[in-house]
Amino acid sequence: MKRLLCSLVFLAGTAALGQLGPGQPQPGQPPQSTPPTFPEGQQSPRHPMPPDQQAPSPTPEATSSDQIQQQITQQFSMEPKLAGMNLRTEVDEASVVVSGIVDTVEQHDLALRIAQSNAGGRNVVDKIQVKEKA
Repeated sequence: MKRLLCSLVFLAGTAALGQLGPGQPQPGQPPQSTPPTFPEGQQSPRHPMPPDQQAPSPTPEATSSDQIQQQITQQFSMEPKLAGMNLRTEVDEASVVVSGIVDTVEQHDLALRIAQSNAGGRNVVDKIQVKEKA
């Protein structure tokens, strides 16, 4: 009886593996080759992509000197870390001059970042004095 049962299990296993056929992957094994994505003889569609382009840098004339001065002054007054600091800006067609006295180097760097981010392509001149040196 035991031999008969073992023979049946062996035959069933052989029949199951035989149904896969030659070249078929065994269970748990990856396929040997990946079928092509496109039918034979066809190329994948290629569309030319435009080259990466940089945004044009703003020209000093793009924003008026008065507008830039107002933007920087407004951001200085809205920044809690610069509250009470006496910072001044002078803006002309080529440069933004930031002057005044701040308490810390952190405040100095923050004021310069604000001025540079709103300078509209103009050169930022740093004339800010720091009370405590790091």
